[in-house]
Amino acid sequence: MIVSKSRPKILICDDNQNIHLAIKSTFSSEFDIKSAYTSEETLVILKKNRMDLVLLDMEIEHARSGLELIPKILELQDDSNIIIFSGQQSFEIVKKALQLGASDYILKDADVEELKHVLHKTIQHQQTSRLNQQNQFELKKQHYSTSLIGESAQIQKIKKQIEKAKNSPASIIIFGETGTGKEVIARALRRNLPDQSLEPFIAVDSSTIQSSVAESMLFGYEKGAFTGAEKTTRGLFEEANGGTLYFDELANMPLEIQNKLLRVVQEKEVLRIGSTKPIPLDFRVICATNQNLEELIQQGKFKEDLYQRLCVLQIDASPLRERTEDIPFLLDHFAEIHRGNQTKISFLPETITQLKNYPWPGNVREVSNLVLYLYTMMEEEAVSPLDLPPKILKNSTSRKASEKFTSESDLKNFYEAVAEFEQKFLQKNYSLFDGSVSKMAAALEMDRSYLHGKLKNFGIHTIRKPN
Repeated sequence: MIVSKSRPKILICDDNQNIHLAIKSTFSSEFDIKSAYTSEETLVILKKNRMDLVLLDMEIEHARSGLELIPKILELQDDSNIIIFSGQQSFEIVKKALQLGASDYILKDADVEELKHVLHKTIQHQQTSRLNQQNQFELKKQHYSTSLIGESAQIQKIKKQIEKAKNSPASIIIFGETGTGKEVIARALRRNLPDQSLEPFIAVDSSTIQSSVAESMLFGYEKGAFTGAEKTTRGLFEEANGGTLYFDELANMPLEIQNKLLRVVQEKEVLRIGSTKPIPLDFRVICATNQNLEELIQQGKFKEDLYQRLCVLQIDASPLRERTEDIPFLLDHFAEIHRGNQTKISFLPETITQLKNYPWPGNVREVSNLVLYLYTMMEEEAVSPLDLPPKILKNSTSRKASEKFTSESDLKNFYEAVAEFEQKFLQKNYSLFDGSVSKMAAALEMDRSYLHGKLKNFGIHTIRKPN
């Protein structure tokens, strides 16, 4: 959630054109104002535009009362504020409007200053509320970003390693495949400061470090050190003083930068470009890589002395296929993170089984992407195997077959089960696309002729329909 810094958006819902002209002439410099003259027009605008505040006439055209519009407006935009705008003073109307969800009430004969006060007060309250929600979201996000999810032996081992290494000044390298959560582990290693805050954590993608700008980026520079150096600038090592500098994709760091990095790590001081005075620092280096650094050393692609300096402690992030018991925990974790305003999805037992038999080449990151996909594509709250992307269904089925079925009878049962599942899957999608084989083939990324043959064999597409 992002709190907008643009002008607040107000929708005036009133069938009197003079009201619109008067309000726009007074407040157009402060607010972005749109107009609706009927109840239908009000709803159409709200379906297409996010509004911060709705100024609603009680006697708007095509509505028995503006009151009946309040729940419809909130259904479309539940965080919009509604101010009732009426020519009649009625305590009962005010009471009913507030009960239905309106924020405030003002008479049409109120002076400009009173209207201005109500508008500003309501907008200010909304912005404060949104800012609080954003802060809560960021705290929640920060918590989740340092959470190691799962109960497997591998996760328990990493948690113990983190607790032992957390307050050590020693450099650490985290090894693991792409998507295994190496940065999550690195962030979990952050130390608590005396004021109960967390130490600084500066993350750098080593593959983005270019030799031409590496020194200025890492070590900083003095004003006038080179053309364009208009002011003294601290480097990333200084930014990480008192905390951690995290190098991701360490193996991709250029060799010439590795030499400079070694000196800084050894001496714990930096020399800005254009300066002759070293700056002593207190920092810890944590690195991550998905490559075998010892092999790269043998190939002359990585400095052995830097490796020895950085790999004082080592943590291995296991691939997800080796700890499938953590999959239900990860699914629940990402279902909570990505739900937004939607109802949280759940996973049927047979779906969990299917997912445990998938090899997860993208590891934890792929689980996150799957949950995002499901929130986007699903209509039901419970995820069945048929809701999973075809790639996962195909790969999990083949893996299950290779691991579990060995005898001829087992294979026969397996293929019968696959055929039954395939028939149900194709029947469901055939109905979704109203019998259009072309559309269905495009959506499932299948060859049309192959799909047509499958549908015909299962008796699903017995009468050819126009495509």
